[in-house]
Amino acid sequence: MFRKTQYNLAKLFNFPIKAERNYRVQTMLTDIQRMRGLRFKIQKNSEGWIAECENFKGIITGGVNPKVTDEEINLQIKDAIFTAFGIPPYLAKDSLIKKTGEPAVVEEERVFA
Repeated sequence: MFRKTQYNLAKLFNFPIKAERNYRVQTMLTDIQRMRGLRFKIQKNSEGWIAECENFKGIITGGVNPKVTDEEINLQIKDAIFTAFGIPPYLAKDSLIKKTGEPAVVEEERVFA
C-alpha cells in the first residue's frame, strides 16, 4: 500500500517512475530472459481468438472479436503477462515487454522478451 502511494505521488508531481527498479518487475524480466522469451500460439476463428503461452503455463488471453488487430492482440498478451507475474497496473509499462519475433509456426507464434 505504501509503495503504491509513493508511485501515485511521484506521478502527480511528474517525478519519473522507474518501473525497472521494482523487484517484481526485475523478477519478471529475469524469468522471461531465462526462458529466452515467452512464446504464444495464437488461434483465430470466426468466433474470436485465443493466445496461449507455450513455455509458461497459465498465461492465456483472448477475445470475441474475429477481426482483431495485431496491436490489440499484443496489448492483451502484455496485460496477461503482467497479470501472471503479479505486476500492479501502476508498474505495467508496455515498453517493458517487446515483441521480438514474427509468426513462426503453423497458425501464429509471437515471442515477447
